[in-house]
Amino acid sequence: MFKLTISSVVTLVVLFNPCVKANIIKNSNAKLQKSRNGEWLDTAEKIWLNWTVNEVTKTITFELEAETLGWVGFGISPQGGMTGADIFIAGVLPNGDHYSSDRHATGTVEPIVDAHSDWELHDARESGNRTYLKFSRLIDTCDDQDYPIGMDMTRLIWAFGITDEIAYHTSTRRGTKSVNLRGALIPEVDFTKLKEHKMVLDMVMPPSDTSYWCSFHKGPALDKKHHIVAVKIMGNYTVDKYLGDNCYLAYDWENLKPVMWLKKYCKEYLYVWATGGKRMVFPENVGYPIGYGDQEGKEAFYMLEIHYDNPDERTGVQFETGVSFFYTNETRPIDAGLLTVGHDVTLSITIPPNAENFVTVGHCGAECTSKQFPEGGIKIFNALLHSHLSGRKLKLRQFRDQQELEWPDFDDHYDFNYQQNKHLNQEVIVLPGDHLTYECTYGSVWKKGKVVTGGMSTEDEMCQAFLWYYPKIETIEVCGSLYGVELSVADLGITNWTGVDTSESILTKFHVYEPTELAGDLEESLNTKFNWTQEIREEMERKRRREVESDAMRQVSVTNRLTPSTSTSPQGDPIPVNISSKYRGYV
Repeated sequence: MFKLTISSVVTLVVLFNPCVKANIIKNSNAKLQKSRNGEWLDTAEKIWLNWTVNEVTKTITFELEAETLGWVGFGISPQGGMTGADIFIAGVLPNGDHYSSDRHATGTVEPIVDAHSDWELHDARESGNRTYLKFSRLIDTCDDQDYPIGMDMTRLIWAFGITDEIAYHTSTRRGTKSVNLRGALIPEVDFTKLKEHKMVLDMVMPPSDTSYWCSFHKGPALDKKHHIVAVKIMGNYTVDKYLGDNCYLAYDWENLKPVMWLKKYCKEYLYVWATGGKRMVFPENVGYPIGYGDQEGKEAFYMLEIHYDNPDERTGVQFETGVSFFYTNETRPIDAGLLTVGHDVTLSITIPPNAENFVTVGHCGAECTSKQFPEGGIKIFNALLHSHLSGRKLKLRQFRDQQELEWPDFDDHYDFNYQQNKHLNQEVIVLPGDHLTYECTYGSVWKKGKVVTGGMSTEDEMCQAFLWYYPKIETIEVCGSLYGVELSVADLGITNWTGVDTSESILTKFHVYEPTELAGDLEESLNTKFNWTQEIREEMERKRRREVESDAMRQVSVTNRLTPSTSTSPQGDPIPVNISSKYRGYV
């Protein structure tokens, strides 16, 4: 997704002056080396952070280098702002003394000195125009004035001054960054031993709020099976944002038929990337297979599908972007596959106005896994949990024999601007008969009294998890569920309506005729005419948690055939009770 407007609204207010803790640290000859666990915290590349986690001692050590000779502030925040943040301030005085303080913030006011200091400054120095700091703390200090670091996303805040007189910073010297501090490292690979294939798109962005742009690219001609072992996005994706996924065209030229959407010719997904993502590298024993079967000896065609967001509908914006995949003829022992789990993107994903924690779920039922998964199961090694701007918490749940297991992945601090193909700390085994539930918790307060519906725009919503696993199952790429559109509309008391396909919308638009008091465009009627009682809100959420109209499996084929299924419901919440075996509209 490309988004042309970016805003950073974190404010780290420091209005105090005293050096709470001053000391002289000897042997301060450390030099910052950028590590695999390291990132620029800002787009101007003025402040770099390394971190090292010790899960045995339950400590985390940070190394930070900032382009300043003044004070530096670093914080861990619940939501990316001041409120509730655990803040560490440090610097080097002109006489060489070092100072630091452990603080917490209750709002955009002066942070309060903690009763107990849990941050430890190990090193501090100045060199040229930069300040280097090395400091640490426990992952969980058990201090109510500190913020624990979990296994999911962590919101970091930062700020710095131009002198050691600690005062309010300007907007150019502050920021926020979402990082998974305790996540697994990206596997290493020797890129010099790999071949690279680029799919580049040079174009002018459509002047529309939301566009899905598809382009076909000829792949390498391969005489035998190869493995893709790494993928990366090309372009300035630190500023512009896009979601890319790829599929390749099945080689069945004799039987091609006219279709309204060229994607129907695609065989399966190859890669998914979302806003904020980094390159993806496969584990050393796994690769994604290409150039085999009906592709062997032929040039496969890959489709690059990019979601552009242009909320200001600007015109004439030209840019270059694309995807590179790295492949080798030295195939690895195991083939990898990509499985999508979640809820179909339809109107039935409707989030009431001003909702704070509204839950929608999608299920990959036990019947599907029983039929499609191999006897020994599959191992999930990488996950991308995806929703749009209303997403607040995302959770992939697993059930076996009526019992819930440890969650394969979750994010209680979801940040749309930082979505990762996250390499899991531990591979997750999913056996035949297991039940997967993808749970999305939404907040719609930001829409200022308007509903949020399922759709392709980032202001609409999705609830999908993309799971990399092995060994690859050749017959399935989607295992999901849906709460039917007909049921969703009926729940709102609408008795006469129709769906209308328009050139302006990727999904069907709906028009209400009866009851007459709700007549008109459905979304507009829900915004301005519908009475959103607490009873209706609770009933909507209950049904979307517990009742699915159909589970569906998308099998790999030229036509993307979908097969409905039913599922055995584990005991637990939110587990589906199938109310119809009829498949409706899963596309």
